[in-house]
Amino acid sequence: MQLTVYRRDNRKRNARRWCQWIGVVGILASLIVLTVALYGWRSQLITTVAAARQFVLESPYFSVREIQVRGGDKFGGNEIVAMAGLKHGMNMWRIEPAAIEKKIAKHPWVRRVLVRREFPRRVIIEIEERTPKAIVAMGKLYYVDSDGVVFKEVEAGESVQFPLLTGLRADELGSRDPVVRRKLQDAVQLSDLMAKDSHTISEVHFEATDRVVLYTTAYPVALHMGWGDWEDKVKRVDRVLKLWKGHEERLVTLDASFGDQVVARVRRMRQ
Repeated sequence: MQLTVYRRDNRKRNARRWCQWIGVVGILASLIVLTVALYGWRSQLITTVAAARQFVLESPYFSVREIQVRGGDKFGGNEIVAMAGLKHGMNMWRIEPAAIEKKIAKHPWVRRVLVRREFPRRVIIEIEERTPKAIVAMGKLYYVDSDGVVFKEVEAGESVQFPLLTGLRADELGSRDPVVRRKLQDAVQLSDLMAKDSHTISEVHFEATDRVVLYTTAYPVALHMGWGDWEDKVKRVDRVLKLWKGHEERLVTLDASFGDQVVARVRRMRQ
């Protein structure tokens, strides 16, 4: 009797096992079908994307038809386009603005450059040009801009109507030291301040690390300015020069590097 009961329980267990296996097989089959379906869909998507990519990279619709260079009077647009490596007919999607900007930025007259694509067929290059503010004189002449950057040698036929910066050492000229750059920037600023008071500067001489001497085009007077506090010093020098108006030739030097005063050295009058 017990044996019969045992066999019945065994059949029940076997039945449950078969149901479980059938369920597992069903789930596996479903997963296999789903995987195949998904793989086919994914494969189709990859194929579609590849075809679309191939289309945009080769389609004449995205070919460059217009290249605009905006800004800059010191160079021609053709020169910039050549530096950029751009040509009509290039695919717009193959153009890398950042890489082109690095190429163009090497031009000595270029201060800033922005390259952008206007789809479907136009490339625009916007340039901010450097403006010379002074000339460093050291054997040869070199332009300096308002940022204190020595950016190119002055070539034949180019303007030299700028203040000369003298007294720099050769190692300072080729240095990327921000201190040197700041020194040049301050000299340009000082020259501009003098120009506001109608004193055109012919030369800014770096006498030492903490002293600078100015020479104007109007007066044969050496203006010792020390360093820093330019606005106050320029005002003091201007007041003294006005007091000596008409007799400037008697002045040898004016020294504004002492506190709130200006020390004048005067030529002796011949008897």
